[in-house]
Amino acid sequence: MKTHWNNGMDYGFREIRVLMCMFGMWPLQQNNLVCTFRWILTFIIESFTVTSVMIDYFKNCDDIKDSLELFLIIEASSHALINIILARIYKKRIAINVSSAIDDWSLSMKKQSYVTMMEYARLGRIIILSQLMIGIICSFLYFPIAFIRSKQQVATIGNKTLSLWIFVFPTSCLFKDISYSTYKTIFVMQILQGFIMYVSECIGDSFFFAITMHLCGQLELLRISFVEVGRKITGRIHYRNFLGQWIRRHYELIILAKNIEDVFNLNLLIRLSIITVFIAISGMRIIVSVKHQDYTDVMKSLLFVQYYIIQSFLFTHTSDVLRNKSESIISTIYDSTWYEFSSTAMKDLILIMMRTNIPLQLSAGKFFYITRSTVTDILKTALTYISFLQATMEE
Repeated sequence: MKTHWNNGMDYGFREIRVLMCMFGMWPLQQNNLVCTFRWILTFIIESFTVTSVMIDYFKNCDDIKDSLELFLIIEASSHALINIILARIYKKRIAINVSSAIDDWSLSMKKQSYVTMMEYARLGRIIILSQLMIGIICSFLYFPIAFIRSKQQVATIGNKTLSLWIFVFPTSCLFKDISYSTYKTIFVMQILQGFIMYVSECIGDSFFFAITMHLCGQLELLRISFVEVGRKITGRIHYRNFLGQWIRRHYELIILAKNIEDVFNLNLLIRLSIITVFIAISGMRIIVSVKHQDYTDVMKSLLFVQYYIIQSFLFTHTSDVLRNKSESIISTIYDSTWYEFSSTAMKDLILIMMRTNIPLQLSAGKFFYITRSTVTDILKTALTYISFLQATMEE
C-alpha cells in the first residue's frame, strides 16, 4: 500500500498521530525501538497511577474523600491503561486500517468523492478537538485548586489529628508523612500522570471515532458507485470488469470493519458497563443531595451524568452510522433499474445483495450490537439500579 501522508489524511488524523506517537501508541511506528521505549514508559507511569489510587482507596486513615470523584478517577485511569495495552496487543490489525486510510487519501479522487470524505474527516476532527479542549479547560481549573487547598484536609489517625496533603489524585493516605518539598515534587509528577491519563483515555476514543468514520466514508463512496450501476451495466457485455472491482472493494471494507470490531469490542463493553453503573450512582447521589439540600453536589452529579450520556451517544452513533452505511448499499442496488438487466447481471446483483444483507456492526464484547437505542437501554438500566438502591436505603 501507499504510505504518502497527504493533506486529507493530515486533516483527519494529525492530532491523533502526534499524541499517539508521543506515547508510543501509533500503530505504524510500534516496531520502532524509540516508540517501544515510549510505550513502556507510558505503561509504567499509568500502572503506577492506577496502583497508587487503588492502594489509597483501601487504606483506612479517615480522610475526607468524594466517593463519586474517586470512582471517576479510578475509572479514567483504568480505562487509560486498557487503551495503552490494547493499542499494543492489536497493533498489527489496526495498522492495516491506518495504512488503508492513507492509501485511500493517496489515490486520485473525484471532486464529489473528496467532498464526501472531507465531511467524515471533519466530523472526526471536531470530536478530537472538542475532547482536547475540554481536557485543557478541566486541567486549568482542577490543578491550581488542588494546589491551593494543599493543607486544608484534616484527618484523625489514631489519637492524632493532622492535616493531610491534597494531591492531584486522591493519595493523601499513601503519602501522609512527607515534607512540603517532597509534596511539591509528587504534585508535579501527578500533573504529568494526569496528562498521560487523560490523553491515553481520550485518544483511544478519538481514534476509534476517526477510523470508523473514515470507513463509513468509504462505504458511502461505494454506495455512490452502485448508484451508477444501471448506466454502466445496460448495453455492456464486459460489465463484470468494474463490478468485480466494487465487489473486491466491498470485501476489503468488510475486513477493515472486522478489525475495528475485534480491536474495540472489549473496550466498548467495559465503557458502556461503567457508564451504566456511574449514571446509576450519580442519579442516586442526586436524590440524596436533594434531600439534604446540597445543591453543589446536585450540579456536580448532573454534569457527570451529562458527560457520560454524551460519551455513550458518541459510541452508539458511530456504530449506528456504520450499520446504516453498509445497509444502504443493498437499498441502492434495489432502487436501480435491475429489471432491465440481463439474467446473468441480475444473478450477480442478487449475490451482492445477499452479502450486503448482513450489515457491518460493532458489538460490546460480542454480547450485543451497539445502536442508538443502546443509549436508552443504558438509561433504563441505570434507572432500574436507582430504584433498587433507593428502595434498599429506605428499608
